[in-house]
Amino acid sequence: MIGPVYNNDVSSIGPILKQYNLQPSSFNQFGKITKVVTNKGIFALKSISDRINPSFPTYLQQLFQRGYTRAVPIYPTIEGKYIVYHNQKSYYLMPWLKKHSPELRADHHHAFIKEVARIHLTTMRTQQINDENEMTGYYQTIIKKWEERNQFMEGFVEKAEQKWYMSPFELQFCTYYYESNLAASFARTQLDRWHELIAERKSFRTALTLNNLSDTHFLYDNNGKGYLSNFERAGYANPINDLVSLYYRVLKTYPTLCTDCLEWFESYQSRFPLREEEFYLFLSHLAFPEPVYRCVRNYSYNKQKKSELEHVQVLQRAYWLTKNIEFVSVKLLEAEQKRKEMEEESHTE
Repeated sequence: MIGPVYNNDVSSIGPILKQYNLQPSSFNQFGKITKVVTNKGIFALKSISDRINPSFPTYLQQLFQRGYTRAVPIYPTIEGKYIVYHNQKSYYLMPWLKKHSPELRADHHHAFIKEVARIHLTTMRTQQINDENEMTGYYQTIIKKWEERNQFMEGFVEKAEQKWYMSPFELQFCTYYYESNLAASFARTQLDRWHELIAERKSFRTALTLNNLSDTHFLYDNNGKGYLSNFERAGYANPINDLVSLYYRVLKTYPTLCTDCLEWFESYQSRFPLREEEFYLFLSHLAFPEPVYRCVRNYSYNKQKKSELEHVQVLQRAYWLTKNIEFVSVKLLEAEQKRKEMEEESHTE
């Protein structure tokens, strides 16, 4: 976490807060977030990229209108604007909330994932598939993309093995290739299963997704209630997008058997159960070794941007991520198969 930069010179943010009729007395900088002490309380002022969709506050308003109250609100200016432009930068203002305390750590992820599920439930839309070619086209597009990636990695291995002396990166990838190929095959199997089921379902679901999911965006008020923040990339999409991005972020670490990840998935399911075809689509996109492919592509086309050692280190972390995902994916699939077996047994009784 970026440490605070303490500053009592409020002239730099004074013109921004003036638009909210606030008078700052001091502020602390935490990266993109500024904690501002004013005459009307403590607030969080956040600077955002110009690439962010400036209409994202409307998604928050839609949530509040539907009765969802566990999102951090964005305050309007005295002119009713939610985004302020100043010195070629954009800002928005929120209440100042805290990150989770150590005593809340055990329940933090469960509370966080349940609120994500509640947003999906609150905003869920079911759309009919009027043209079967629509889903088949999506399926074929993904298959083509994955096959091109597999061919690229296979070609890289073949060229490396023809050399008298491989580079450290080439040698490392060749040792990882077999397992990466297995991960790609696993992902393809799950995608095939999704395609079979969606053809029978005749409909699909979308929901408001945050698309940059991180438990660090789950903040607490003084009463210990949790609120979701950072809707800057929000939009309507398949709800599995949030789950994939979350697990990518959580599992991007040293080799680990994340049993907590299995429990978090159960917490999500308790609020917003994935349909069977959605579950297989989730597994397919989670399991495909995209991080490993990106490492090989970057090494092939942008080799000069990093040292050989740096390329090897990035590849190793991508491999660890893939293996961490493998554990979670296999365990979730086993649990799903067991659940289906129990359902079948109960129906036959």
